[in-house]
Amino acid sequence: MQLISPRALVKISRRNCRVLLLSIIAVHCFAFTLFLLGSRTEAKVKIGKLPKDSVANHTLRTFDGKQFTLAGLRGQVVVLDFFAVWCGHSKQHVPTLARFGDDERQRGLQIIGLAVQDSESTSERIAQFIKEFNLTYPVGVVQDPVFSDFVESRDVSVPQTLIYGRDGRLVAHFTGHDSKVDADLTATIKRELEKK
Repeated sequence: MQLISPRALVKISRRNCRVLLLSIIAVHCFAFTLFLLGSRTEAKVKIGKLPKDSVANHTLRTFDGKQFTLAGLRGQVVVLDFFAVWCGHSKQHVPTLARFGDDERQRGLQIIGLAVQDSESTSERIAQFIKEFNLTYPVGVVQDPVFSDFVESRDVSVPQTLIYGRDGRLVAHFTGHDSKVDADLTATIKRELEKK
């Protein structure tokens, strides 16, 4: 019987740990890639379609006491922005929407911010967020199941933005924020406002 020295055991153990760690990382990266591809596919399938009746008729309540439904907003360009007060990408994303003002509203633009409810999204923090980013559009709170129904996906990462045309059909769905999302979202809103 051959005995393995403690030093040899440590070498074997370290090598096995590295292999195991790399395997775990590879599996997670693969799963995350599939998740992203799946959620993007879900979003693309919805473009050009009317929302489900349960979504179109769901009442969205905002802090200023207003109530909205997608069905009631037909004829306008509607932007629903799902965000979180603690999310860095949401903080980068909100100024893109905040730049649209009275001129666009008079032309039929309705933006509604929807903070996704969690332990950090207290009324006070949301109010501070609205003030900090000088939001002039209505803001409400939604729970994950409502958020998931609107985006028709299990992907409830934030920010996510839905844009509906005047005919009530989904024309764009953006996830996350970067300079490309900023440019594409702005161009989409302007293009939809040009349509009568």
